[in-house]
Amino acid sequence: MSKRLQDKIEKLEAKYRVLADNLLDAIWVLDAQTLRYEYMTPSIERISGYTPEEMMELTIQDRLTPESFAKVMAVLREEKARFDQGARTSRVLEVESVNKNGEKCWLEIKAKFVKEADESLKIVGVTRQINERKIAEQKRDDLIRKLAEALAEKEKLIKELKLLRSLLPICSGCKRIRDENDQWWPLDLYVERQTQSRITHTICPDCRSVLYPGL
Repeated sequence: MSKRLQDKIEKLEAKYRVLADNLLDAIWVLDAQTLRYEYMTPSIERISGYTPEEMMELTIQDRLTPESFAKVMAVLREEKARFDQGARTSRVLEVESVNKNGEKCWLEIKAKFVKEADESLKIVGVTRQINERKIAEQKRDDLIRKLAEALAEKEKLIKELKLLRSLLPICSGCKRIRDENDQWWPLDLYVERQTQSRITHTICPDCRSVLYPGL
């Protein structure tokens, strides 16, 4: 880490020693070339189980799951290109890390590239543990998925019900029709009941030619 940047951090740390020792978030400096930590606040131990000294021996690849490491590397390439074009903004992303005890932990990282004159490129950032938030988000997503599945099932049942209602059970012998209450109705009475129409009787040409060929 550059002497100038280190001096700035040490002065701030000395000025706010109580705050630095009790931070819930971890503040760090990473060498952009080697991806090794050059500085870490003591609060990292509460987040990861590693002391700041132990963190100095690790790269970000040692700390992250393969998926999150690939995600971080892609973001670093994007941000490096933006930095070279003059951008000086921070980037926030969520990653999954592996703690000292082997357990996985979700982190929110906010970081940016920093370069002092005549010094190598650094990445300065803040890490926050967000396990509880991710658990809440997972429960929310599970609930949304279950609701979507329930709605889809409801739509399916409605379609099936409409199909069943469109089927009219009719006796193949006497031609009576069964209603929704399992009562059987003569065809003409059923039609009158359902349509509020009155049935009148006549005879179609085909039946007339069979029954009354002389007419």
